[in-house]
Amino acid sequence: MRQILGILDDHSPGIGQDAMRAVLLEDRVYNAWTADEWAELKGPERSIDLEIEDAALLLDGLAFTEAMSVELPWFEMVRWTVDFITAELRPLWTDAEWAAQGD
Repeated sequence: MRQILGILDDHSPGIGQDAMRAVLLEDRVYNAWTADEWAELKGPERSIDLEIEDAALLLDGLAFTEAMSVELPWFEMVRWTVDFITAELRPLWTDAEWAAQGD
């Protein structure tokens, strides 16, 4: 998630609602683990509450990453990752909720 949010941050047009949501989400993700756990990339599994707007933001970031990776030699891995994360996030809300979100 932090990688996706970093990509969004690098390519965001400015501090709009989505940019602020991304900053707040990144803070929630980062603060879920200690600095030592991040440094070692080890720690217990923890949950992070997501709203549909957070999930939509992540899916937009994934779509951007996929589009920008088409010519890279690891594109199939990017595509697999996008498909996997999408399959995990989309079912958390109904089709009606996604439609209302504007997805």
